[in-house]
Amino acid sequence: MNILSFINTPFKEKFGIPRQPLLVKSAIGTMRFPKNDFFMEAFRGIEAYSHLWLLFQFHEVNEENIKALVRPPRFEGEKRGVFATRSPHRPNRIGMSVVKFEKLEVTHSEVILTVSGVDLLDGTPILDIKPYLPYADVVSEATAQEIERPEKVKVVWECERPEDYELIEECLSYDHRPTSKKEEGIEYGVLIGDYNIRYKVLKGTAYLLDISRILSFFILSTILST
Repeated sequence: MNILSFINTPFKEKFGIPRQPLLVKSAIGTMRFPKNDFFMEAFRGIEAYSHLWLLFQFHEVNEENIKALVRPPRFEGEKRGVFATRSPHRPNRIGMSVVKFEKLEVTHSEVILTVSGVDLLDGTPILDIKPYLPYADVVSEATAQEIERPEKVKVVWECERPEDYELIEECLSYDHRPTSKKEEGIEYGVLIGDYNIRYKVLKGTAYLLDISRILSFFILSTILST
């Protein structure tokens, strides 16, 4: 199976990634493709669709540890069959997410697809892209075991808030702590976008204690060369 591209997202580690797509609308993902005859034709007409399906690979899952029973975090330690869950620890490590189409750009050397609402780790391999079809993909009579939506909390800044704070605030408004380890007042660290963030949750409020900008390799190399 060929990898089409590797998506760039704000999520550099698993902790802090939205539990489902489209929860964090400001989470932007970009995919870059070579400007060749295939990709110039393959994206023709994609602007007609507001949303897309991304088929991808859970590339950081160890294939040797795939088991039939898993413990999804939303079930508080209860074991479930892998096919009855959305666990990344599954045969073939294939996942799918619906995202919002933002734009398609063509440069002198690349075709760049930008989407929003992503729930993927930075660098995730993209295997296929398909249009979301409301008449076919929305099943009005569908039923499922009742699972609560991810809990939302209030976000309070106790440190200086950066100008591009929206993504951080939107991500941390969902309680990312494991269901079985929601102890009050424990400090957590998370990487979101260009920032390293320290925070704690108390009585339904996430308090952002400290934030520092992560130096990218490009910025660091520029500083060292001056």
